[in-house]
Amino acid sequence: MFFLKLKYFLYYYKSKIIKKRCKKDYADQKRVFEQKINQKNFSQKWFLNNFEVFTFFLPKNKSLEFNYLEVGCYEGLSSFYVLSEYKSVNAFFLDIWDMPNPNSKSLSRNFGLIEKVFDQNLSGFHFKKMKDDSVISMRRLLKENVHFDFIYIDGSHNGEDILSDAIEAFKILKVNGLIFFDDFLQHDDNRILQSYKGIEKFLSLYSDYLIIEYFQNNLVVRKKVN
Repeated sequence: MFFLKLKYFLYYYKSKIIKKRCKKDYADQKRVFEQKINQKNFSQKWFLNNFEVFTFFLPKNKSLEFNYLEVGCYEGLSSFYVLSEYKSVNAFFLDIWDMPNPNSKSLSRNFGLIEKVFDQNLSGFHFKKMKDDSVISMRRLLKENVHFDFIYIDGSHNGEDILSDAIEAFKILKVNGLIFFDDFLQHDDNRILQSYKGIEKFLSLYSDYLIIEYFQNNLVVRKKVN
């Protein structure tokens, strides 16, 4: 991880400035959202760690229509945020809501309950729910010619899965679209391939087609015209 940070030091340093500014600029909006979710059923609120930077990269025009894909939804906290803030968003939410592959760390053993909580939290909103393997689902979207302006990848943190998700997401990302990766600088001793190793490979493979917009514990890349 140290050498990865060193390799991308300039991006890492610039992103620290962005992060500091975001903490200040979106503090009030975060407080309002925290009050809003008190009326919902969320046992985990990990997304709040990303709230300010995530908001910074989403469209500033709240009435804008755009295509949004989320890979890894859990109870739907980030999903709820996007749907409640952007009334014209075309949202696709993708998760297996089941035990992950053996190389990935499981967050729960009761995914049936988690899926029900997701459904309850998002009741009343219009969106496309996709319950399937992420690679299979994104390949299906590509075949159906569905492309996205913003893709949030927060599924398995195993390096193999992140790499495969990133490759498939890139295929269905519009030019100038953004992919937002969560927790890619994590380290887990029980993980065969670390998150950042998968991301490092992705950045190497697609270096001619990407612009790095943010590089901290989250990574944001933009698809550029080749």
